[in-house]
Amino acid sequence: MTTQNYLGTKRERRVLVIDDDPSVATVVSTALSQEDIRVQHAETGTTGLQQLVQFRPDVLILDHLLPDGEGLQILGRVNRIDARLPVLFVTARNSSDLAIEAMKQGAFDFLAKPLQLEKVAEKTQQALESRRLMLMPVQLPSQVDPMIDGADHLIGQCPEMQEVYKAIGRAAAHDVPVLIEGEIGTGKELVARAIYQHGRRKDRPFVKVVCSDFNAEWLESELFGHEPNSLAGAVERRIGKLEQCHGGTVLLEEVSAIPQPLQSKLVRYIQDKTFERVGGHEPVQVNTTLIFTSSRNAERLTAEGVIRHDLFYLLSAFMIRIPPLRERGADLPKLVDHFVGQFCRVERIAQSGAVRTSPEALRLLTDYPWPGNVAELRSVLRRALIESRGTVIAGDYLRNALRDMPRSDDSLETKVLSSHVCDWEDFIMEKMEAGSNDLYADSVMEMERHVLTIILRKTSGNQAKAARMLGITRTSLRKKIHYLGLAIEEFVSTV
Repeated sequence: MTTQNYLGTKRERRVLVIDDDPSVATVVSTALSQEDIRVQHAETGTTGLQQLVQFRPDVLILDHLLPDGEGLQILGRVNRIDARLPVLFVTARNSSDLAIEAMKQGAFDFLAKPLQLEKVAEKTQQALESRRLMLMPVQLPSQVDPMIDGADHLIGQCPEMQEVYKAIGRAAAHDVPVLIEGEIGTGKELVARAIYQHGRRKDRPFVKVVCSDFNAEWLESELFGHEPNSLAGAVERRIGKLEQCHGGTVLLEEVSAIPQPLQSKLVRYIQDKTFERVGGHEPVQVNTTLIFTSSRNAERLTAEGVIRHDLFYLLSAFMIRIPPLRERGADLPKLVDHFVGQFCRVERIAQSGAVRTSPEALRLLTDYPWPGNVAELRSVLRRALIESRGTVIAGDYLRNALRDMPRSDDSLETKVLSSHVCDWEDFIMEKMEAGSNDLYADSVMEMERHVLTIILRKTSGNQAKAARMLGITRTSLRKKIHYLGLAIEEFVSTV
């Protein structure tokens, strides 16, 4: 199974359920009914393995006991067919040891019977996102046909970006820890995925951990696992991401969010590839490559005592700095052309090939400081394209999208947030003068953009917390973020 599945036209997401109980497939279909996800069911392991090749699912939900064999045996055969396929292992509530063994053999996670709709939806979405990170190609400018739809792209030919491409090639050739440094919105995750996809471990799992999503104890558990009763509420053993991704790669976002004691444990792991689970005493040996990111200058963070010196020395041997957009000069027109073309071809916002950017608009884009970097540029262009509803992105639509962000030395947070603040009287007058016939819908959309911006800023981009505060599901929040043209990278905390 190759990444070619993700190229060309937008591909539907697919889930395969292998379980002899038809009601399990019914529960999964019901849990995913609000999503654009196709669910297929097989009642035996033999039939399921055949459908695995023919149906090419993005996630497999596998029962532990089947008429023609045990789930662990099927899991081993699945890994030989496609080691990167996220598998959700279904067990009975008293089968925790079996679930742990499945995780040690590479299962993405497990679901306990009786299945709960919300848990099925949550775990499946997480697995789908992991699959996307692994298989969505990250193409470099030097690659053939770099504008293929359905792939992510690193765009730009300035000398600083040329150094980034060279560093990706060097990092991909070695299984060493890497530190990727760059401001919010510069594309650190894309660089990490490019290293993974061009490296020796591209056929093994790739998992992202957002370190700021966890407190100290649970981040250690997320990475290294824990023994029973070692943490409050932890009644069963848990396998951590490093053990689960043995032979693969784990991306740790925001090294500054890792507590110093846990940094020390990571140093020991990098040096000898062993660790102990939380509350455990037996060494666990795995071979997982680590990639770290930092939105702030890592050397300065080390001097301030945020990053341990021994960890910095290990990571500084292979560090990649991504330049901010304001330092990339002539790359901006290339990025504008790329994003506009992408919106036209993939999202069908406008007719492909018909949209162009006016000279005035291009001057506005060039003069703007872009505190949110490439992610903010993408968000602004998408909004301007939606509002223009024509073939030319003009300056007035960009001014509306940018909201005249201050050019003073205000903090980055203030600059990013102010781009989304709305003066309602000015907004309504602009829409009336433009002859809008959807003023109510436009106003609701603007209100949602404003509310989501404030909540995401308050939660530092944590979508789970934001969804709880808003009283909506994470799936609904993700849809709104995408529809409103917001870039989640703008809101992630950099402290």
